[in-house]
Amino acid sequence: MSSIRVRLTLSALIVVAIVLSAVGGGLIYLQYRTIVGGQQSRVSAEAGTVALALSQSRSIDNLAKPGTGLQVVDPSGHVLYATEGLLRQPAVSSIHPAPGSFKAVRLTNQSLSGDDGIAIVEATSVRTPQGVLTVYAVAYGTQLEQSQRSLIVGLFLGMATVLAVTGWLIWTFTGRALRPVEQMRSEVESLAEHNLDERVEVPSGDDEITRLAMTLNDLLERLELAQSAQRAFISDASHELRSPLASLLTTVEVARAHPDRADWPAVASVVADEGERLRLLVDDLLLLAAHDEHREPRRDVAVDLDEIVLAEAQRLRLQGGPSVDTSRVSAARVSGDPVLLARAVRNLVDNAVRHATSTISFAVRDEGGWAVIDVSDDGPGVAPHDAVRLFERFARSDEARDRPSGGAGLGLAIVAELVALHGGSVAFLDVDQGATAEIRLPSAIS
Repeated sequence: MSSIRVRLTLSALIVVAIVLSAVGGGLIYLQYRTIVGGQQSRVSAEAGTVALALSQSRSIDNLAKPGTGLQVVDPSGHVLYATEGLLRQPAVSSIHPAPGSFKAVRLTNQSLSGDDGIAIVEATSVRTPQGVLTVYAVAYGTQLEQSQRSLIVGLFLGMATVLAVTGWLIWTFTGRALRPVEQMRSEVESLAEHNLDERVEVPSGDDEITRLAMTLNDLLERLELAQSAQRAFISDASHELRSPLASLLTTVEVARAHPDRADWPAVASVVADEGERLRLLVDDLLLLAAHDEHREPRRDVAVDLDEIVLAEAQRLRLQGGPSVDTSRVSAARVSGDPVLLARAVRNLVDNAVRHATSTISFAVRDEGGWAVIDVSDDGPGVAPHDAVRLFERFARSDEARDRPSGGAGLGLAIVAELVALHGGSVAFLDVDQGATAEIRLPSAIS
């Protein structure tokens, strides 16, 4: 496929050629009409001069000018006088205008037509002592053809020159304009996967090329950040998966080495716990991967958040542990996927359970077009520098670095992803005691 430079040059040359052809055709037609009009005026004047001489019985031998032919014909069509070239030729036309009138007439004697023959015939009639005679003054086509030919040759040479100069200029300036683009393309093409920290050179100015370079640099920056996040995600995921796998293998290897002394119920309990931990971790990773690829299933139905929260409170009461306070739960409805919203609330509740000392409290309310869920615990709280970071993947607070209590660091990240999917936000509030996580979602219109 040809380059943009070639296509632009060819397109411009085609447009210029069409315009020049139209202008040249107009000039040729205009010249033709001008020459024909001039020739008609000339031969008409010469026919009048000859007619006047005949009416005064003067000689007409020296009245014919170069490039003009004359014939004097009587009413019966006999040629009484003719200039050289029309001698021994029949009358050029059979039309006889009224005496004193002039008329451009059609050539009857077709043998006199052709490229070098008669092009224009002007006729007039005059009364003479010999009777009414008709004077035909003719202009030959040689001059017209030569003028047309000269103009066509000149236009052709001029068009060829203009096209050559135009093509050279467009080719040169297009090459200069596209040179930075080609340079940026080469730079981006040469970037290896491990060199995404490099950037293309931004030309000076504020034109499209400059903005293209800035856009490419923004794209490279996003790719670098995405690559770094992907590598960090893979590294963290591998690290998190290694821990339960190592625990499983160690427990099984020790029991197999001493089968007679192994506490098999305890071994089964450890294997089940670590297997469940692996299952939950894999589920979380698959959910985050599906969200990254925009493949997560999503339904849009009316969801009562108070029902989801009350169901979570009931689950906690059945499991025992911290006491549960639902006195501030009121009705609130949103539009979204009930399964994903329930998953977000449960992850938030599980995080609160891990840190609560004795009490977990819930609050649900409708506040200025937003449905708000608060989940509070009376634990050690969240440090200000951890409030935002804890919603990142594989992030844990300094007080929960041990994995049995701190988890894999994906629960709150999933909350943030699912809430953002529904157009909302989640954050830890600045409270005096314990920790309070708040989810805000667009309220559904009843």
